[in-house]
Formats: sequence, structure tokens, C-alpha cells
Amino acid sequence: MLDYRIHTFLTLYQKMNYRKTAEALNMTQPGVTQHIHYLENLYHVKLFEYNGKTLSRTKNAEILKRHVDSVIAETRSMQEEFSKPSGVFLNVGATKTIGEFVLVPVVRRFLENKNHNMRLLIDNTETLLQKLENSELDFAVVEGVFDKSHYGYRLFQKENFVGICSIHHPFAGKEVSLTDIFKETLIVREQGSGTRNLLEQAVVDRGFSLEAFSRVVSISNFSVITEMVAKENAITFAYQPVALCREDLAIFEVEGMKMIGEFNFVYCNQNIGEEKVNLFIKSDL
Repeated sequence: MLDYRIHTFLTLYQKMNYRKTAEALNMTQPGVTQHIHYLENLYHVKLFEYNGKTLSRTKNAEILKRHVDSVIAETRSMQEEFSKPSGVFLNVGATKTIGEFVLVPVVRRFLENKNHNMRLLIDNTETLLQKLENSELDFAVVEGVFDKSHYGYRLFQKENFVGICSIHHPFAGKEVSLTDIFKETLIVREQGSGTRNLLEQAVVDRGFSLEAFSRVVSISNFSVITEMVAKENAITFAYQPVALCREDLAIFEVEGMKMIGEFNFVYCNQNIGEEKVNLFIKSDL
């Protein structure tokens, strides 16, 4: 069981403000400070420090948070095992490309066992990682870039990250230049999504930003994005399975911008995470 002062640490880690932490926990501000000092003395590390008036986490606070997340995941798994002695129940998160275009066959195979059940949350990478840290998910399947030093992970598969347009668009089936794509209306996912982060990084690596495009439209739903791209004079970038979902979509490539992205299982606790992932995909092993 976690020391009650760890809950103070977790709240301060999230809110990054002693006053707001005290209010959230119905404590005095000196009480919060006392709890943090106790942990710092216990582990012989500094957890938080001020730079002027700005409170920041130390590297040791990040390390402690990872260990606490792992303990919480183990505790939650134990509670679920006690409360559900028969069958398997999983809380799974998936980013939108994976959830809508890749994961369905795996979910169907998992649910073929009548003793299996699950809750699947489809959201962007940023939200899923936050829910992992809050112990709301057993694991998440995410696309693209995340902090691999902060989480346990296991490769699911790799996919080409490509340009997508209408089959009637001049780009269809071709290799085009950066100059060419910047003349287009670009439809992208919302901030925090893995596909948007991957595209932004690829453009930045070549000395530009998304502002170089003629127009940028942000839409959070892939069904709407593909419909817009198929019917309108616009392009998007996504993993190849998105393009394969419709006959009226085509793929194009950008010169010097070959991209391959990873789909990874991500979890906070290595042992528990691996166990849950194996339960989920064992029919595919």
C-alpha cells in the first residue's frame, strides 16, 4: 500500500502548485510542504525546486513518479484479480488510427473467448498517456513518438506514413516535392495526436512548419478527414491502413520524406503490462 504522503506527492506533481495541492487535499500548505520534505529525506533526493517563482520537477521526481505508477498498476491488477476470480477484463486505450483501422481483428479474436471482456478507449496519444499514468488503462496502443524512457513498451507493428489524396487528385500515385505539397490545403488531426506530431516533426526537420501550407484545417475524426480528402481538393498524411479503407483514396510520396512509424503497446508497469498485452494478443503469437 502507498504511504499517504505519496498521494500528496502525486497531487503536487500534477498541479505544480503548493496552494492548489493543499486545497485539493483539504490540507494546509505547510502540511503539503512537510509531506514533500518527508519523502525527500526518506529517499535522500530533491523532488521539486523553484527557479525564481516557477516550481519545477526534478529528474528524481520523474523517477519516483514512474515507480509509483508501477506500484499503482500492480495494486489495481491485484484488486481486479480478487474481484473477478474468473475471466479476463482489460482496460485498453488505442490511438485513432490504430483503433479505427488496425486493432479490430485483434479485438474480435480476444472476444471470441466468452470469458474475456474489455473496455476500449479511442483517443489521441497525449490523452491516453495521461490515463496510463492515472492507472485508468492497463495498456495503450499508440502510434508515433512518445517518451520511451518514461514508459514500458513493446513493438506491435510498423507502418508506412504516407500522403493521402483523392484518386482524382494530381498527386495520386506520384512522388511530389515539398514545394508541391505546400501549395495544398492540408487536413490534420488535433494537437496531441501521434499522426500530427509525426508530420510536424518531419516538416520541421526539413526547415519548415505547417504554416508553410496554403491552408491547414484541423479535424479530430478520421472518418471526416477521409471524406473531406476524397471529395475536396485537399490532402492529409496518415498511416497507410487509412488510405486502404476506401477505394476513392490514393497514396502519394514526398521526395526525401520517406516515413515509417511504429505502433507500440505502452504501459507503466513492465511485468503487469507485458502480462496484459500477452493476454490480449496471445491468439496472434
